[in-house]
Amino acid sequence: MEAEMQTSPRRLWLEATVACLAVGAAYTWLLSAIMVDDVLRYITELGDNRFDWDLGHLWMQPLALLVYRATAGALGIVGTLEAVNVASVALGCAVFYETLRRLGHGMARSALAMALVAVSFNLLSLGPTAHIKLMVFPALAMAFRHAVIWERKAEDGDWSVSDAVWSGVWLGIASNLLVSVLPAGVFMAALMWFYAVRQGQSPASGFKVMLPFGLALTLSGLAGVLLAYAVAHGSNTTEAETVRQFVFGGLKEKQDLHVGVASLSEMPLRFAFSLINNFAYLPSLGPLGRAWMWDMLPSVQPVFWSLLGQAALAAASGLCIAWIVGVGVLKSMQRRPGFLIPIAYILGATSFSFYYNLNDPEHWFHFTLPIVFIALHMRWRVMDKVVLGLWLPLLLVVNMAGYGVPKAVFALEARESQMREAIGSSGLYVGFAAYPGEPDSSLFRLGGIRRFNIDLVQMNETKADNTLLLQRLGTEIDAAHARGGRVLVFRALDPFDWRGPVMQVALAGLTRDEIRRFLESRYEVTGPEDVGGFPAWKLGPRARP
Repeated sequence: MEAEMQTSPRRLWLEATVACLAVGAAYTWLLSAIMVDDVLRYITELGDNRFDWDLGHLWMQPLALLVYRATAGALGIVGTLEAVNVASVALGCAVFYETLRRLGHGMARSALAMALVAVSFNLLSLGPTAHIKLMVFPALAMAFRHAVIWERKAEDGDWSVSDAVWSGVWLGIASNLLVSVLPAGVFMAALMWFYAVRQGQSPASGFKVMLPFGLALTLSGLAGVLLAYAVAHGSNTTEAETVRQFVFGGLKEKQDLHVGVASLSEMPLRFAFSLINNFAYLPSLGPLGRAWMWDMLPSVQPVFWSLLGQAALAAASGLCIAWIVGVGVLKSMQRRPGFLIPIAYILGATSFSFYYNLNDPEHWFHFTLPIVFIALHMRWRVMDKVVLGLWLPLLLVVNMAGYGVPKAVFALEARESQMREAIGSSGLYVGFAAYPGEPDSSLFRLGGIRRFNIDLVQMNETKADNTLLLQRLGTEIDAAHARGGRVLVFRALDPFDWRGPVMQVALAGLTRDEIRRFLESRYEVTGPEDVGGFPAWKLGPRARP
């Protein structure tokens, strides 16, 4: 622990404060007006001024509401959500920086490692938005901080009960903000026991070493659930009559979102891509690669160079991640201190990711801190040169130039106005509702203009009856034409747009070719034309002979 004493605690917290302000300022500048993913839902819930309980992130929305009430709505609904999210990213990064400095890493290396975390794609995609899933980040960073400090002290024979307890408490808090972090606690407890036994403790003594963490995690997590039920029951915001109904009813709702094993052969590829995508912006590689793999993409020639560049970035990032994790596993097996706890966090994130089987960014940024920590903790000059000298600048340029800056300067209101004018109040928007992971017309607010969202109709109304879906689509289009409106189709006719949910709709039996054949058989299809910055196809009435 000698390296820890080289810098005073006051100096460490001063540096961490500066780091927090720097990340906060950068993410504030990157804020985007685009309402991504579940943001509209959170805005509605905050506007209702009542608690909403979701077992997947139990205290997330309620805490945001409490912040909104505490500030008397001074920042507005969207501003409050954005402030909570940006502050969460900044605090989490600052805690990680302080952790590295406390463990003896230099200021420059720690700052660069923090920058690598901050520019990782999933943090960059979630952070500068009102999507408050990153509320968990500071608690997760604190849990990780105490865990790695515990391992460092244990190497010197100090089985720090206080660090074990605080790690458990913070992870329990984190699990009440985002349940997908909970598996890390299981692996953490198991590897704490294993570490103690490996250090010469008996199995019973190893259990005693692990017990403070396990109890703290259990009691902290359970306290959050009981408090949530008490508040929900007292505010009449739940129909559950018992804690058991409150918990298991909520878990059933989350289980309904579980994708399961769609293809065993695809799962390793999905995992590898999602892990790489956690760090690197790869807009086309995943959806186009999967469409090509499943023989749904006619030709990759028009997008060859784009795919080649993204494939090169993915390969470089994948090799870098594999190198870091592989070395971490090897060093932990060789009893090198400081690697077992990060591996526990990686195993926890891996187990949930394989179970949930979706590339949702809020369930993948859990990999970021332990992977970057291992890279820095190796103290290898060659790894520093590769990770901090090459990979970090590459990710900074690609992620910021390709995603962060364009999203920040996206002229949402002007483009929404252009789209409303192009479609007209009597017209019809045909497309998808699901967020594809980047700016998209599905996120536009179009006022009273009618929408036909193919994915929602298929999922909620017609199910597997795609003939009925197309009939309903035809009825909506005919009605728009009858009232003199313009009909524009977004994404559904684009042969190279395979972002979600196009693949899901196709796998449910409605391919793009079938949609095109149906529309061309009944209407004059022209385009694409630029509407609000996106390609759109116009459907006109077919001329009578």
